[in-house]
Amino acid sequence: MKQRRTSHAAHGAAQTAQAANGAQSAANVAAGDARRSIACEISTWVDARAAEYDAIARDIWDHPEVSHFEARSSAIYRERLAARGFAVQEYPEMPHSFCAVKGTRGPVIAFMGEYDALPGMSQACAARREPAVEGAPGHACGHNLLGVGSLVAAEALAHALERAGVEAQVRFYGCPAEESLGRIPLVKAGRFDDVDAAMTWHPADVFTPHRYTTSANLSLVISFQGRASHAGMAPHAGRSALDAVQLFNLSIEFMREHVAPGTLFHYVITNGGAKANIVPEFAAVHLYVRAPTAAGVRDAMVRVRKAIHGAELMTETRASVSIKAGKCDYIPSDAIQNTILEAMRMIALPEPSAEELEFARELQKTVAPEDRKATLLPIGASVELLKSPLHLSIGDFGAGKRIGGSLDTGDVSYIVPTGQLNTATWPLGIGAHTWQSCAASGGSWAMKAARYAGQILALAGALLALEPARLAAAAKEHRKVPRYRSTMDV
Repeated sequence: MKQRRTSHAAHGAAQTAQAANGAQSAANVAAGDARRSIACEISTWVDARAAEYDAIARDIWDHPEVSHFEARSSAIYRERLAARGFAVQEYPEMPHSFCAVKGTRGPVIAFMGEYDALPGMSQACAARREPAVEGAPGHACGHNLLGVGSLVAAEALAHALERAGVEAQVRFYGCPAEESLGRIPLVKAGRFDDVDAAMTWHPADVFTPHRYTTSANLSLVISFQGRASHAGMAPHAGRSALDAVQLFNLSIEFMREHVAPGTLFHYVITNGGAKANIVPEFAAVHLYVRAPTAAGVRDAMVRVRKAIHGAELMTETRASVSIKAGKCDYIPSDAIQNTILEAMRMIALPEPSAEELEFARELQKTVAPEDRKATLLPIGASVELLKSPLHLSIGDFGAGKRIGGSLDTGDVSYIVPTGQLNTATWPLGIGAHTWQSCAASGGSWAMKAARYAGQILALAGALLALEPARLAAAAKEHRKVPRYRSTMDV
């Protein structure tokens, strides 16, 4: 009898477990259906407005504005978002910065858009070097695409959440001057403090979540004040500021061997004096310090300041330091990056036309074969990809890798869980800040890839809003990130 009761109990437990598994399975199916439904809603909505988004990207590409002077580009975004029901607030911390918000309750999902061009990079949309206007700026970093992709994300997410009846606050941050100061003043002013998840993307030559980290940096100008004298008649009466600069630079050369691995120094003399037969009264050097982390930059600066003081002592001059810009390393949120990858696998990649493939092939040929690897090796992508003109599959590159460049997204990632992706707006093997990337950024394929980036970010935002466990995982992970301190605060 006892054995029979045990059998009945075991049978009941098995039935309960089966019911629980069935309920879980049904819940998983329902969740999967909801994800697919919202992915379809986003794609359909964006595709119907493709011409509008492409026109904005091309307009900004045709009218490039360098850092701190993006009045026209910023206005295009502000006016567009305001007309679509976003509340727009301009920020006093930086000219042409702003935030556009839709929704008042629920988690805060933010997208970051950039729109500055690079000086001297003017280029026609052609597979040969041909400046549109000699010496003028150009979008060689693809920020005409970056801003539009983030715009797509904000508008599409706001629409999809409204249709689904899900509450969230969607934000678009207008971020000027990425190529110089970046959004650090906005971060330091607390503009991101209440954000639950921040996302962005960047033009590139591959489709992948941006899992790799970036370097932290600091840009500073060290000026030395000496005393002028006639270099032939009374050199002993002078105190050479140029000597101080040269001795400082020499100390940097000897220091390279004795700093932590990954620490880099770059410098140029910006003022070496007025005339050879005058002992230079004033001289200056522009220095960049890079390191794997923001803490590494601060450690290196302890040594740099000692070198500055040493140059002062040796030359009896006085130094002053002007901090120009500085960016923290980017710390990707795995929870958000995984959500982005999931979104990438749910939305079909764009398809290039025969003309777009041919343009990519011709543009790719302008880069030496051995140089094309430089875009792939640092993030762990296979050079076998270079057999094609365009990357037309979903990659997942960069985990555990770090690149030498820096992004102002890094400072945001210290404040809030942050994710980003790359999309293949450019032919394989073509990197940023080149005439080739500028040419590609004005083409129709690049705009397809930008719209795809927007759809992915919108869907990732929807998944974060629909499934609170994702945001909770991101928040838990972010608690391990070091306390924020700008590299500019040295």
